[in-house]
Amino acid sequence: MGLLNWRSGDHFEHGENCPCTQCGKPTPLRSHAGEPVHKVCAEDWNDRNPSAPRFEHKGRDLGSRRFHSDLPNEKKRKGGAR
Repeated sequence: MGLLNWRSGDHFEHGENCPCTQCGKPTPLRSHAGEPVHKVCAEDWNDRNPSAPRFEHKGRDLGSRRFHSDLPNEKKRKGGAR
């Protein structure tokens, strides 16, 4: 699967660390569904579960439904600049 893009601040819980659902160690990170999970643990789970239902955006595989990347940033530039 590769690396997940979790740049959004929504993946960081400023309150308290909770046990990771995969390794059990404390983490402030959260999946899109709010599960406490380290990003590397989520990436490892995706790699170990290649047949899990996928989340796609415009034909691009963003990971499993459980652990997936943030949607790509699709900013429009002024004047059609690239």
